[in-house]
Amino acid sequence: MPLLDGRVCIVTGASGEIGSVVVEELVREGAIVCAGARREDKLRELAARLSSDKIRVKRLDVSSPSSVDDFFNMVLGEFGRVDCLVNVAGYPMDRDLWFKHLHEVSEEEVLAVMQVDFMGSLRCAVRAIPIMVKQHGGVVINISSTPAITGQSHGAAYTFAKAALISLTKHITQEYAKYGVRAYTLALGNIKTKPTTSVLSEEEFKAAAAEAPANRWGEPREVASVISFLCSDKASFINGQTIIIDGGAVMR
Repeated sequence: MPLLDGRVCIVTGASGEIGSVVVEELVREGAIVCAGARREDKLRELAARLSSDKIRVKRLDVSSPSSVDDFFNMVLGEFGRVDCLVNVAGYPMDRDLWFKHLHEVSEEEVLAVMQVDFMGSLRCAVRAIPIMVKQHGGVVINISSTPAITGQSHGAAYTFAKAALISLTKHITQEYAKYGVRAYTLALGNIKTKPTTSVLSEEEFKAAAAEAPANRWGEPREVASVISFLCSDKASFINGQTIIIDGGAVMR
């Protein structure tokens, strides 16, 4: 039997490379997946490619409270439950912002990243958790990054937002584990996607690969497989943890 047979899973940021692969993995494992993203054309392409009755797509802008409400109303209207929430949506990689020194980053730039990465995940979690409490079970997965653990000399605005997600996960576990809710943070290292690699020179790309003992970039499917495991009952006694997916560059 598939790991997630019949479970209703929400994936935000589903039009991106990681998000779309996560959707594919969850559908493969038997889940009913409600996929949301701002790019509706990419969502429709994803649904057509999968050609499955287990996928629903709808525009979702996690920076908009009304858009989040509309999306959850759609899910609840059709299925009446939410078993898994995977918060993949994140602020686009902006090379100029990434390489700004901390003293050059404006408050507006920090808040713009926080609005998507942290507040977007928080908005979705706040909608999902009461449902999960009522049904006495559910999983929330937040996507962070290794600089949120180790610190980084670049990307201050991104690091602040990703670090906040680790705290969100811990809080969800502490408050709602007694209701059967599990929460996890995935701290991603260098995962090979076009938005990330396209802003790097060949030298920077090779240097990033060399950060890990594995001496390579990770693939989106390697993130997706961890997510499907965590959403399943096989992870039933793991809760509140930050799981690092980076080929061994950061060890805790």
